[in-house]
Amino acid sequence: MIRIAVFVLTFLMVSVAVAQAMEIEKFTKMAVQDQSDYVVVLIQGAQKVLIQSGRKDLADKVHKLFTTTIPGDDSPIGVVEFESNLARARAADLRNLAKNPSAPRLEVEDAMVVTLEKNGIPLPTSFYAVASGFRPKLPPMH
Repeated sequence: MIRIAVFVLTFLMVSVAVAQAMEIEKFTKMAVQDQSDYVVVLIQGAQKVLIQSGRKDLADKVHKLFTTTIPGDDSPIGVVEFESNLARARAADLRNLAKNPSAPRLEVEDAMVVTLEKNGIPLPTSFYAVASGFRPKLPPMH
């Protein structure tokens, strides 16, 4: 329940900046390769906004989080945590929508923000615009 509140609170705190962010529903419909590419844009964008805000130390933490793999795992720690947070956000989004069809939708960026914040990496609100120029290359999944 606390995690849902974190997603909703994060969403409300940056509601002005989210116009360029991607709703989870739209992300889910993208081809897997486009989803992967989008996550890479978010990771690189997080590093960029942190460096621009004078926090190269935190940008280095982002890099480490998304490149360090625990022995026996196939994916880096950050990817595993992000996918888990994205699944929780997706479920919360659907519950919110069921309660109120006009409720604001959660975005992929919300799951990334939660992932990074849980690892001691707060992001400036400018992060929500880092992927505004992203365009899928493949047809959407049905």
